[in-house]
Amino acid sequence: MVAVNMKSKEQMLVATLNALQKNAGISAISPGSIARAFAEAIHSEISDLYNSLKVSIEQSNLSTASGINLDMIGALYNVQRRTISSELVPERVTGNIEFYLNTTHSSTVTIPKGTLVYNDTTAFSSTQYQYELNSDVVISTGNTRAYGSVKAKFADNNVTAARNTLVKHNFISPPGIIVYCNNPKEVYSSINSESDDNYRRRIVSAIRGSSSGTAESVRFAALSVKGVRDVKIREASLGVGTCDIVVIPETQAGITTMSQLVYEKIKSVKPVGINMNLRIATKKLVDVSATLTLREGTTGAIARSVENQSRIFLNRYLNSLTIGDSVSISEIERQMKLSSELVMSVTVSNIKVDNKNIPNKDYRLSDDKSYMAAGTLSLFSVIMGA
Repeated sequence: MVAVNMKSKEQMLVATLNALQKNAGISAISPGSIARAFAEAIHSEISDLYNSLKVSIEQSNLSTASGINLDMIGALYNVQRRTISSELVPERVTGNIEFYLNTTHSSTVTIPKGTLVYNDTTAFSSTQYQYELNSDVVISTGNTRAYGSVKAKFADNNVTAARNTLVKHNFISPPGIIVYCNNPKEVYSSINSESDDNYRRRIVSAIRGSSSGTAESVRFAALSVKGVRDVKIREASLGVGTCDIVVIPETQAGITTMSQLVYEKIKSVKPVGINMNLRIATKKLVDVSATLTLREGTTGAIARSVENQSRIFLNRYLNSLTIGDSVSISEIERQMKLSSELVMSVTVSNIKVDNKNIPNKDYRLSDDKSYMAAGTLSLFSVIMGA
C-alpha cells in the first residue's frame, strides 16, 4: 500500500487560503489575520495526522517496515529474527553515528560521552527513543565531521533506528556553529539481532520457500541456521539429480559443526532423489596496501586516528563481499575517503587475494565456491607539505 499525493503543511495552507479568497470572499489572509491564524492552527494538526498515517502505512508494508513492526510481519509467516555471531557485534556498533558541522570551526569541538541522540518527533506523532554516546567524539580544527558510536538507553529490544533517523541531540553547540548528527547505518537496541534488510529478505523468501523441494525452500532452511550469512545453490553441479549447496559463514567460529547443523535443517525440505553436496565456502583473504594523503597541518596523532578509521571502513566493505562479488578498487578508495575529510587522496599500491598479487583493477574470483574477506590492511599516511 502506497501513500499517493501527500501534501506538506505549507501546500495545504496555501490551498486553504486560496479557497477562502475564492469561495468565501475573505481577502485578509496575511500573517496575523484571524483567517490565517485559524488556517495555520487547523493545518498544523492535519499535517501531523497525515504524517502519522504515512508512518503507519510504511510500518505495515513489508518493504518499508523496521524494528518490531517488521518482527510482527515476520510472525505472520512464522519467520523469526535470528541473532548474529558475537564476533560481528563490534563491527556493527563502530561508527554508527556521525556528528558534523555547518561550517569549519577555529577550535576543536568535543561532543562528550553520554550525549543523548534521538529520533525526530516534531513532524508527526511517534515514540521518541534515546541513544547514548559511548565515548567522546572530537571534531578537530578545520574539520566538519567525525564518527562515534551510540547504544540504546531503553529496555525495548525490538526497536531498530533506521538509517538517517537519529537526527536530534542534546549537545549545546559552540557560538557561531551548529552541530548536526545522523546515523549512517541502522542502530539496534539488541546489538546481536539480525539486520532488518536480511530479515526482510528471509520473509520475502518464506512464501516461495514454504513448499518443500524447491531451491528457495532449501536456501531458506539453510539461512535459518545461526552463523550462516549467505547460501548459494548450484543446480546440476555434477549432472542431473545433483546440486551443490555452498554456505558462507558469518565468521570462522563454529564452522566445524555448521555443515551438520545446515544438513539437519535442509533434509526435511530437500527433493526426493536429489544428491546434495554440502560444503562451506572457502575464505580468500584480501590484503591491501595503500597510502593516504592527508590535509596539510594534520598532526601525527590525528594521522594515526585517521588510519584506524579508514581501516574500519575498508574492513567493513571487504567483509560484506559474498560469492560472485568483485572487489572494486574505486570502492576501496571511496570507503577510505569517506572515513575522514582529512583524506585528500588514496593511492592503492598493492592488493593480494589469497596471498597472490592481482592487478590494481576490479577483480573477481574465478570459482563460485569461494568468497573474499578482509585480510591484512596496511594503511600508511603522508601529510601534504610535510
